[in-house]
Amino acid sequence: MPHINKIELRGFKSFGNAKVTVPLSRGLTAIVGPNGMGKSNIIDALCFVLGWMSAKTMRAERFSDLLFNGGNGGRPASFAEVSLYFDNSDGGLQINSKEVIITRQLHRDGTCTYRINHRRATREEIIDLLAPKMTCPGGYNFVLQGEVNRFFNMDPVERRRIIDDLAGVAEYDEKKQKSLNELQKVEANLKNVEAVLAEISGQMENLRGQMETAIYFKQLKREHEQIQGALLLIKKKKCSGAIEQLDAKISKLTGEIEELKKRHQKTLEEKDKLNAKIDGISKSIDEKRASEVLVEAERARTEINTLNDILKRTSERKLALDQEIELLAEKIKKISDSRTTDGETLESMVFKFNDARNKFLELYRSLVKCESLSSAKNILKQISEVLNEISGIMEKISDGVDPQKIKQIDSARADERKLREEMAGLQRTRNELARQMKELSMKIQEVKVKLKAADYQEKEIRNSIESLASERNALRQKLESITKRERELETRIRNMEGDLQRLQIQRDALNNELKEINTNLKKVGEVNLPKNVDAEALEKRAQQIEAELGTLSERVNFRAVQDFRESQRRYNEEKMKHDKLIAEKQSLLSFMAEIDEKKKQVFMKTFDEISKQFTQIFKQLSPKGDAMLKLENEESPFEGGLEIIARPEGSGAAYIGSLSGGQKALTALAFIFALQRYRPSTFYVLDEIDAHLDPKNRTKVAEMLRQFSRDSQIVVVTLHDSIMSVADRLFGVTKENGISRIYSVELSGVGS
Repeated sequence: MPHINKIELRGFKSFGNAKVTVPLSRGLTAIVGPNGMGKSNIIDALCFVLGWMSAKTMRAERFSDLLFNGGNGGRPASFAEVSLYFDNSDGGLQINSKEVIITRQLHRDGTCTYRINHRRATREEIIDLLAPKMTCPGGYNFVLQGEVNRFFNMDPVERRRIIDDLAGVAEYDEKKQKSLNELQKVEANLKNVEAVLAEISGQMENLRGQMETAIYFKQLKREHEQIQGALLLIKKKKCSGAIEQLDAKISKLTGEIEELKKRHQKTLEEKDKLNAKIDGISKSIDEKRASEVLVEAERARTEINTLNDILKRTSERKLALDQEIELLAEKIKKISDSRTTDGETLESMVFKFNDARNKFLELYRSLVKCESLSSAKNILKQISEVLNEISGIMEKISDGVDPQKIKQIDSARADERKLREEMAGLQRTRNELARQMKELSMKIQEVKVKLKAADYQEKEIRNSIESLASERNALRQKLESITKRERELETRIRNMEGDLQRLQIQRDALNNELKEINTNLKKVGEVNLPKNVDAEALEKRAQQIEAELGTLSERVNFRAVQDFRESQRRYNEEKMKHDKLIAEKQSLLSFMAEIDEKKKQVFMKTFDEISKQFTQIFKQLSPKGDAMLKLENEESPFEGGLEIIARPEGSGAAYIGSLSGGQKALTALAFIFALQRYRPSTFYVLDEIDAHLDPKNRTKVAEMLRQFSRDSQIVVVTLHDSIMSVADRLFGVTKENGISRIYSVELSGVGS
């Protein structure tokens, strides 16, 4: 069988950050040491790595409390990790490996990871792997610290539920609960269906009389429809005759309209031809009016008028300039006559000064451009002579002329010069105007020559235009006559089409009436019209039926037949549902009874086996004693609890609650061992199960554990020599600086 070779711990509870290895015996391994050293922490580590989910079960408030807290000043662990190493040489675990390593790691944030042979796995995978050989977390192969007390202190019903659990009663309870839920649904549905059936039955009774009235009403209505059908056939015959007469009139009138339309079309064609001729003549007239000869003649006349107008304005302007020039000449003569001889002398001196000055400037420019020294000297000599000449002229002017007179002479000369310049400008303008007048006269003569040449051609073209216009007027008069005839034809056609439309409307109305008659005949169905039928008699009978129908219609339920049949159909459907629900209810009741019977059978089978094992084990632990399990209600075991009656060696029979502390512990252990033997496991964990036993009973329990270890691997925490002495391997647990340490313990040392 597969068994655990060793446990490895790191950062778990009191075992510090270093890796700790606990090798286990294939048989019985005992863990010993003083209280508070961390013995039970090894048991907690086994629970942890096997997937237990309750921190309280592992004696912690929360999962983070399972991490090493640092001890006395040490470093707290960032994670806790526990690994189990299984020997799987016989292949008992369904995995292809001789060694199987199960690991669970816990981090500070509370997250856990599982691994199988270092491969990441889920908790379910680990449980599924170990379940065939070891019970799942919370199984009875783990007896934790204080659980022996729980077994002998639990009430009878709680104790019976242990048998329920081992027998698998929950499966039957689940099936029964499911059936009960279904039964409740069925009964609710049955109640609803029965209510519906009662309601439908009442409706059917109410509808029966209404249905008979409705049937009679329909019979009368059918007779009325047949009469209406016969009257419709008579009306159809009259309507068809009237339509035939209208068709003949419409056909004749349509032929006449077509003939008039042909004449109208011929008129339109004649009118189009005349319009075409008129358009052609108008086009010719437009073309002649737009001829180059007429355009040139008109352009020449316009140009002559424009040139004459310009010539007239130019002549008027020249005459005004002549008068201005005359006035300016008189002013200049007056200024010139007023000059004195001194003025003339001064003027000559100024002329000389200007000549000398111009000569100086010319010599200066030559000096600037001069390239040789000799030339420069010659020019400087000439400049000196000119400067002397200027100096002499300035002295003469200063000595011989009155400054006031000079000023007057200069002013008169400036006025004369200004007037002469103005007169010169006016003379130039006058000359230009004279030239323009000459050119305009020549241009006018040229244009007149051209106009004279085009006069003959223009006259011919205008005569042609007048002839074409006369022809166009004649054609337009003829067109008016044709248009008048066209309008008369259109009026006749329009009036006749109005008559045709009225006839067609009458025919359409009759056709619609005939269509309605045929539609009504289809609704009536097949109608046989008797020969020599009396229409008045039919109408009289129809009136009688209408009166009776009117009376019945106030109280007839037209949906009664349909409602009755619908109610009947619903009743039959609901009745089928009712019968089906009755059968389903009976089936569920039978199934639940069968479940209860099977549940009781499987419970009793389990109970008998555990009871037998309990009695045998108790007698092994107390050879002269006896014990039994007793159901409080043997007929209905699930309505009562389970009592334990024991008669330990040297005592009388009593319920477990009445025994002494040691006797209770021994009886509870016998019950636990019976449970374990009923569902054996390859691995057992027992934490201080001998705490309340006396030395004699401890020895008996130790011997029983030794026998159990031949078939299963057992790890037991103990403080007593009795169990230590039968262990295959012993480990002692102590504490140093808040960290648990594991040491081997010699068996000979424990025995002494």
